[in-house]
Amino acid sequence: MTPVPYVPELHFEHIKSWLQHWDEVVTPDGLPQTGYVIPGKAAGFLYRTDSSLAMIENLVAAPGLSKEERNEAVDLIVAAICTESARLGFKILLGTTQLDAVVKRAEKHGFIYVDGGFHVIAKRLY
Repeated sequence: MTPVPYVPELHFEHIKSWLQHWDEVVTPDGLPQTGYVIPGKAAGFLYRTDSSLAMIENLVAAPGLSKEERNEAVDLIVAAICTESARLGFKILLGTTQLDAVVKRAEKHGFIYVDGGFHVIAKRLY
């Protein structure tokens, strides 16, 4: 099982259906070009900035995978994004989650938990 670079024409519809399973809506322009996919299994994305910070987001696994298969696939995606963000020169990789299981996975990959009690806000700009 090896992560491959995200190619919208090949992968977007699968990722969209996986996210819809969790009642999340995504459009092609809502995902960055930098991401990794294990076809049929999982995907995740690197949101690049013009600073030393980047974000890892939109981690998703295909519905119906066993816990072991899902964990292996998502761990490989996280590792690929960490490697790519370091290769690109980012110094800090941030992520957000509401799920304790995601915090535990992140800690396995060297992330630290930052308890900030923050709220996520968004504004549509068009």
